Formats: sequence, structure tokens, C-alpha cells
Amino acid sequence: MAHIEINKNEFEELIGTGIKDQQLEEEASYLGVHWNHVEGVKWDVEVYPNRPDLLSVEGLARAYSRFFGEETGLKEYDVGKGSFTLEIDESVKDVRPEIGAAVVRNVELDERAINGLIQLQEKIHETMGRRRDKLAIGLHDLSELSEPFTYRAVQPEKVSFTPLEYDREMDLGEIVDEHEKGQEYAWILEEDEKYPIIEDSQGKVLSFPPIINNQLTEVDSGTTDIFIDVTGKDRETVEKALNILSAAIADRGGKLETVEVNEITLPDLSPEETSIKLEYLNSVSGLNLSMDEAIELLEEMGYGAEKNDGSIDVEVPAYRTDVMHDYDLIEDVVIAYGYNDVEPEIPEIAQIGEENENEQFSKVLREALIGAGALETHTFTLSSTEKLFDNMEIDERPHASMSNALTEDYQVVRSWMTPSLMEVLRENRHHSYPQSFFEVGEVAEMPSGENKKKLSFVTAGDMDYNDARKILQVLENALGLKLVLEKDYFEYGKKKRSATIKYDGQELGWICEFNNSVTENWGLDVEVAGFEIDIEKLKEFH
Repeated sequence: MAHIEINKNEFEELIGTGIKDQQLEEEASYLGVHWNHVEGVKWDVEVYPNRPDLLSVEGLARAYSRFFGEETGLKEYDVGKGSFTLEIDESVKDVRPEIGAAVVRNVELDERAINGLIQLQEKIHETMGRRRDKLAIGLHDLSELSEPFTYRAVQPEKVSFTPLEYDREMDLGEIVDEHEKGQEYAWILEEDEKYPIIEDSQGKVLSFPPIINNQLTEVDSGTTDIFIDVTGKDRETVEKALNILSAAIADRGGKLETVEVNEITLPDLSPEETSIKLEYLNSVSGLNLSMDEAIELLEEMGYGAEKNDGSIDVEVPAYRTDVMHDYDLIEDVVIAYGYNDVEPEIPEIAQIGEENENEQFSKVLREALIGAGALETHTFTLSSTEKLFDNMEIDERPHASMSNALTEDYQVVRSWMTPSLMEVLRENRHHSYPQSFFEVGEVAEMPSGENKKKLSFVTAGDMDYNDARKILQVLENALGLKLVLEKDYFEYGKKKRSATIKYDGQELGWICEFNNSVTENWGLDVEVAGFEIDIEKLKEFH
């Protein structure tokens, strides 16, 4: 959950009408946003992570003007054809390959509006942006800049500029080492020999993403024309964030203009078109709506909607990142209808629910490892061959692949758990050691195609095989079992510090201290040890 601070007067100005405090505290929560009165006109608003478009007063006003009935239907944005171009140089391909951009002109900004935009920028960084790793945003005063722009990667010592909040020039390396933001986000670039920059036709640096902007382009109350840049690792995420920022500033009265980014015209605020059958909507929701009623409810949630025989053609706003399935549309229809107005029914299913035996057993394992000081993680089941095999120094094994993967990072179903935890260690290098993580999750074993439940544990720092063995003993004590370790050799484990875990002659998993080559592949400069166990096999002996 993300918290933002909202001035109620500003919110009402953007909506165009007054809203009662009680209405905000009670009815407003149906949109997945909780309003808590602080004092005076100040409100703390808690926003669910699936609605980043509501992380600003502009986004909230846009949504609630429809929810409370002041306006209905899709809000359309006029995006004029601009003259700016931005060229993406090949040098950023292996650093931070994606960038989107937009221009907003004739916008009027006071201190309150600027603080709101900065808040939106930082909240998107924390949520969608995964602390700027997945995406980072820059807002720039256009008055000091000349087109065209170039996005390229450079040697850190080759480029200098005066970063925000400083009064002297620094090269990129100095910014990373000395600037507060550089020290905070240096971990994102620590594997890169070159750093990304955006510069204009005169060689003026706008930004050093994802670290800091140039003091020269700082947005203040005198700014009327803004250049927005969003850099990142995934094109769809970058463009969605750009749409959210563009719409928010346009809601302030700014005039949007396009930027040609390697011959792609951005921002694209045209709605996504989909359709849903009325019969299906009623079946899933349990409602009995007419076509006109369903369309009216969709329009209350900010969609464009028109009837088409037995279906409804729906236009989804470009700033909505959460609409991926018909269920998302149906959920919004039920929100507009009112959860309290839905008549509950007892299902015609005679059964008593109970916890699955595997879950009960997994709970015992979790409690034991948490008691031993390990942190539980929940990682993606999708991975890549690089992570599963190359980084672990093993030959490629049979695995399930996706035929239409959006990115290389998520193109196969993981066949073992440990690489997922090694990735967790890599993402937490900026925290102190020792670190210990575990996960209980599923893998897909091929060629059988079976889903298997595994437990994986890793510990990093001044740690070795014996430290992993101690945690395994904690599990033994919790289960009342005495496991047998037989010395073995694994490509990813150190010799004489690797073993197969067995019980009653049956192989359950492995334990090892990882080779230095494996830890280096993951960008780790500390020792790492761990183990992985087949939970279903282990449960047979419990």
C-alpha cells in the first residue's frame, strides 16, 4: 500500500464540486482507496498497488468525478503533434534499454502542484518502478533545452553536469559516489561499465537515469513547458507510467504534445479496446443487469462503453494498468453497483473446507525457518534459462518454455527454486550481511510435467556449509527426523562441501556451499550456502 498526502481543497477544485468528509471516509473506499482525515484540509490517502493512476490528486479527482456522478464515461485527451525527437543509441541496449517521452506546454504550476507531481513521481518509483530499478521518471523545464534529444550510455568519467541540490559540476562517477541520490540508487547500475544519460542537441545533460536530473532543468513555479522522460527495462511498464504522468499534468490544464522516440510516437493516450458479453458479466457477478444498466456502471468507473448485440464494446483508459481480463471489468461494475447492494446467496455445494495436508506440513517448515532467523520470500515461478542454468554453472536441463513470452527474464517455468533465491540475494546486496532467505513454492519438473513443491534456503555473508547444515538441523528437530548427508558433487557446489540429503535411503534434496563462480555470476562478493528439499517426499516420513 502506498500513502499520499492530499489537500482536500485542491481535490475539490479539480473535481469542480464539494465532497462531504463522511462520503470520502465511507463510500470512497470502494475504489480501493482509503481516505483518513489528518487535520484541517490535509488527508492521508492509502492506495492499493494495482491502481498507480490514483497516486496523485489529479488521478483521484479524475476517478471520483465519475464515481460520485459529476461526470461519466471515458476522459479523452487531445495530444497534439510535436516537433521533438529522441534518438535511442545502441549503447543503452545492455544498460537500460527502454525510454518514453512527452511534452506538456502552457501548464500553470504553483508550489502545491509541483509538490504533488514530485510526490506522484516518487510513489511511482516506489511501486511500479521497484525503487527506480524497473523504471525512473524525469521532469524537465524545456526553456533551457534544444531538440533533438539523445539517449545513450557513456563512460562515467566522460560526462559532467550539476546535479539537483548541488552547486558544482560532478562527473557521473562522482555523483554515484558522493550525491545522496547516487549513494541511494547506485546498486541499480553497479554491474554496468557505462551509465545512461539523456542530452539535448547542444550536449546539455537533462538527466542521469535512474539517479538524478540536471539542476539546469529543475521544474519550478516559473515553468510552463515540461519535458517528461521515463526510462526502464520493460517497454509496456515505461509507456504506462508515461501515460499516468502525462494525464496528470494535462489535468492541470497543460497541452500535451508528442515526441518521436526512434520513430515511435509517444505518448499514446488512445484507449485500449475490448468487449465483454452481458450474459458472462451477469453470470460471474451474480447480478441481473440490463445492457443499459451495465453500460451506465462502466461509465461511472471511467470507461467508454457501447452496446454491440449481446456484448458491450469497452474502451479502457490508457492510464489504467490493472485491467487485464474480463474479471477486472466485472469487478469495476460490481464496485459501481455497490458491494453492499449485492444480495448474498448460499452456494449449492455441500462440503466443509479444510487446510490441505501439504499446506499444514509447509506451515511447520515455515515456522521452523522463521524461528531460525530466516526471512520468507515469494518469487515468480517464471524465470529464464540464464538464471536457471547459466548463472548456476550447469548444463541446460529439460524445462517448460513459453511460446509468447513478453521478456527474456520470464520465458520459462522454473525447474528448481534456488536460482529464485539467488536473485533475491542479488537484489538485496545494498543491505547488510548476514542475510538468510527461504521460500516454499512450486516448480515444474520436465519431461514429466509434474508440479513439485520445494523448500529452498540460502544464507549469505561470512557463511559456509556448516551454517546451512545448522539450519537443516533446525528442520530435523522440528520434524523429529534424522536426515542422512552423503558427500556428493554438484557443478554449482564446492568440492567436499556438497552433499545429497537422504532419509531411509531415499533422496530428498541437496545441500552445499556454492562455488565462487556461481556467486560471481549473481554479482555477489560474499560466501553463499544453502539447500533445497522436495517437500512432498519429506512429508512421507513425517
